[in-house]
Amino acid sequence: MKNIDESDVYSSLINSFFIWKQKRLTQNYHLNIESQGHLLDDIIKKNKSCEYLKSIGIENMEGFQIHCPAANYDDIENYILEIKEGRSNRLTTEKIVALAMSSGTTSRSKFIPLSASGISANYTAGKTMLSQYIAHNTKSKILEGKNFSLTGSYTKVNELIVGDVSALFTYFLQPLYKPFRVPNRDIATIPDWKDKMDKMIPILAKSDVRWIAGIPSWMSMVIDRVEDYTQKDIYKVWKNMEVYFYGGVNVKPFESYYREKFGDHLALWQTYNASEGFFGLQMDPNSDSLGFLLNTDNYYEFIPYAEIENKNPSILSIKQLELDKSYELLITNTSGLYRYRMGDILKITNINPIRFEIAGRTRNSINVFGEELMVNNTEKAITELNKEMNFLIKDYTIAPVITGNSGHHHWQIEFIKEPQSLFHFQTRLDEIIRQLNSDYDAKRYDDLVLKPLTIELLDRNSMDKWIEATKRVSVQAKVPKLWKDTSIQKQISAIMNA
Repeated sequence: MKNIDESDVYSSLINSFFIWKQKRLTQNYHLNIESQGHLLDDIIKKNKSCEYLKSIGIENMEGFQIHCPAANYDDIENYILEIKEGRSNRLTTEKIVALAMSSGTTSRSKFIPLSASGISANYTAGKTMLSQYIAHNTKSKILEGKNFSLTGSYTKVNELIVGDVSALFTYFLQPLYKPFRVPNRDIATIPDWKDKMDKMIPILAKSDVRWIAGIPSWMSMVIDRVEDYTQKDIYKVWKNMEVYFYGGVNVKPFESYYREKFGDHLALWQTYNASEGFFGLQMDPNSDSLGFLLNTDNYYEFIPYAEIENKNPSILSIKQLELDKSYELLITNTSGLYRYRMGDILKITNINPIRFEIAGRTRNSINVFGEELMVNNTEKAITELNKEMNFLIKDYTIAPVITGNSGHHHWQIEFIKEPQSLFHFQTRLDEIIRQLNSDYDAKRYDDLVLKPLTIELLDRNSMDKWIEATKRVSVQAKVPKLWKDTSIQKQISAIMNA
């Protein structure tokens, strides 16, 4: 009789739990949509005595829907700084235990309040992420090995834990999950990037890492370092690697890098998480669209794309979304954010169930000539072009160059592997963007308003040097893909030419 391996039994039991959880969430989808209203009602009832809601006369859900304004970070910053300074909490009746510090990609760093329930909601989202993956990969063995996620650092300020969101959830990680991840908290949260890498790489080189999570560009740096340290290809080091859970930026421009490193068997699974919370997740391995996480403490609302700049825009519920329309996401949660403007533009790709893709950010787009260029246009164009020619891009940034009443888009690109013909790359890139974006195509007609795009090649590590020079060194730090002017590009060029 064949002996039964205890680890196989244990793995099977855990996988069965996650598969059951995924089926339950799928079956309760419509109930979860309905529960959004109940969630808002609970949030208002719990927090109606706090000064922020009292100041705008909100005592119930109906009053909230009529009177609560959409809020940017600047509108509530003073309330948050009072919490940070240990003076008072006027945003919520819940105790704030942490402040998630944003990477400041498009602005200065922000501090996002998190209560214990807010942190718990993120762990719930993480379990849902594993449930979705394992339900579609029933023979998965990722839980028999280790996981590695890039983690920032934290400090303690007035009894608050302050740091980027990855560090916060490493800090609050329950003991049950600690054996599954490497390295340990002390090493993972070292503030100095070089020191962190020096201590982390030897551990990663001898660990059975089976799934990874983090921003693609930063993760690629770690993989390269592990290969340098071991003098082996990464697929020989992490022999049981299964899945890369990525977020923050689209993995498409980096897909050829990860395919080259791990082959086609590596699953790429997209998440939508931010300092403010964990909002969405890829629900199907065969679709790039995301679904909203409806089992956490986030209440979702939306501003139609056409009204984003309006002083008093329409605010819609999740039931009012329309197919192929784009919206800015607003969230309300138990940690003191009310109709908080995320700045993310979501395009609805399916209604029942609701699915969406992240089209870009309100500040991270280019619309100088009426072209309405967003990150999803450029990333899809790069992906399509990669099917035609062999190249690897580490990172890029685009800015409009204006000359009189016309201009063009200037690309700065840091290649890992350059295309054989840069001229052909440039020409085809412009053509594909025209195919994907009708507004861009219209402005490119006869070169009257928008001239052909131009490309400037950057030296290796130019983007990293810009991040370091602007004091943004963090596992969340990103170079903005699209920017309103050439200020960032000029800084990068100056660093490269120094």
